[in-house]
Amino acid sequence: MLLILSGAAWYDAREHRIPNWWLAAAFLCGLAIKVLGAQEGRAAAACAGYLFRSLACVAVLFPLFALRMIGAGDIKLIAVMAGFLGFGSGLWAIAYGCFAGAILSLAKLLVQKNLYQRLMYLFVYLRRMFQTKEVVPYYRADRDGYSVVIPLACCLLAGYVWYLFVS
Repeated sequence: MLLILSGAAWYDAREHRIPNWWLAAAFLCGLAIKVLGAQEGRAAAACAGYLFRSLACVAVLFPLFALRMIGAGDIKLIAVMAGFLGFGSGLWAIAYGCFAGAILSLAKLLVQKNLYQRLMYLFVYLRRMFQTKEVVPYYRADRDGYSVVIPLACCLLAGYVWYLFVS
């Protein structure tokens, strides 16, 4: 998991995306480890559990992708984490990663001195969405650039390392 998250973090920090081939390999590696490490006669259950946890994460987080608040690669990476670690451990590692992301975001907003501007943008976005009932992307790279983006894979890596130290 550490290797998978490190590679994803490197790609995310460098290219602002995580390649699908990396995520597919991560998914298959996690599945293989779960199946091969399962007790005798429990490989099918291990496979089903891995798939269920991964698909549940994708289903829960898809609305954030539809609104362009989180990238598709980030959701797939979270699905791999939950599939491999399980709901309990995975959710802790993901929560630690989201907390790390919140700290990084706040620090970035304070350094760039645009906290007020971004909060106003969020409030206007939400108000417009509720008033017009029209769902539009929150973030567009061509309009907003990359200065407002944080590499979530780096935060998920930090969250996983944090989880390892705590557990």
